[in-house]
Amino acid sequence: MMSKCCIKKQTSVSLCIALMSIFSQIIIPLPFCVIPITLQTFAVILIGIILEERLASIVMSLYILLGCMGIPVFSGFSGGLHRIVGPTGGFIIGFIIMTFIIGRASRSSNKVILWIGVYLGLIIDYIVGAFQLSLVTHISFREAIVLGVYPFVAKDFILAAVAIRLASQIKVVLRKAI
Repeated sequence: MMSKCCIKKQTSVSLCIALMSIFSQIIIPLPFCVIPITLQTFAVILIGIILEERLASIVMSLYILLGCMGIPVFSGFSGGLHRIVGPTGGFIIGFIIMTFIIGRASRSSNKVILWIGVYLGLIIDYIVGAFQLSLVTHISFREAIVLGVYPFVAKDFILAAVAIRLASQIKVVLRKAI
């Protein structure tokens, strides 16, 4: 018989995978960039704060696994292994590390630690993503940063602040509900 805690964790994981899948479909293409604007990083930050680091990383791993299996959870209702080995795959893979860092930082009652964790997670995701973008497209790492990171920094840093505030409120509601 499953424990109440186990059922809650499974439900949380399922809901967060659904959240990632939905937020991945909100797309704004940029004419000057290979990578479109999505709300994936917003969802990653929310998930990282709401769940502890281990569960948040499991959510991202399962999300990626579902996408690799061809289930259309990635942006543009796409799926398949080619998305992970393609130009934007590093940014998606970086979500696993990002949620782990954010989840770890969210354990602290110190808000500064949380903010640092969120922005550190974003920066590491940018590095992993830009590295793969440079490898796949045969451009320099510097060019990959200009094309794959610079257009998104302002949006991601603003949405990170919104996600931190929203996730903090969600955690309060969840604590009361449990």
